[in-house]
Amino acid sequence: VVGPEMPLVDGLVDELAAACPGVRAFGPSKAAAELEASKAFSKNFLKEHGIPTAKYQNFTQVDEALKYVESLDENDRQVVKASGLAAGKGVLLPETKQETLDAVREIMSNKTFGAAGDTCVIESFMIGPEASCLAFCDGKTAVLMPAAQDHKRALDNDEGLNTGGMGAYAPAPCVTQQL
Repeated sequence: VVGPEMPLVDGLVDELAAACPGVRAFGPSKAAAELEASKAFSKNFLKEHGIPTAKYQNFTQVDEALKYVESLDENDRQVVKASGLAAGKGVLLPETKQETLDAVREIMSNKTFGAAGDTCVIESFMIGPEASCLAFCDGKTAVLMPAAQDHKRALDNDEGLNTGGMGAYAPAPCVTQQL
């Protein structure tokens, strides 16, 4: 089992398959791991394939990102994300336009998350439960795992910074048979 994310993103599963064909490696290929490695890539992939996602923009220049935030309505709450791997902590949840501008600067200018913030994703804040649906795939067959929810925020009442994962539970009650 290959993990955490960086060895997957670096292509360790592909390298093991090439160097040790008789050894089974569990994890996504380097190409598939890009969905985790880059939030910007992921958002573009979702859009390209017609998979619903929040309205977003990707930025590599801080001045363009700030200009975009300034153009938004005062009540149009945003989520600001370092696109790259940031140990689960590269997502900021500002509540005001000023906090959103500060979040962009924190990620892109101050480099709080290092190179993960070279590209920044700014997306509309969505209200509601979030769940992860994963599947085991062998190239021909996909078997869906039970949907799971994780605890993202550090404090009670969904407050505080994102933690990078404080535990998860499955099955997620918000993912119904109908859904």
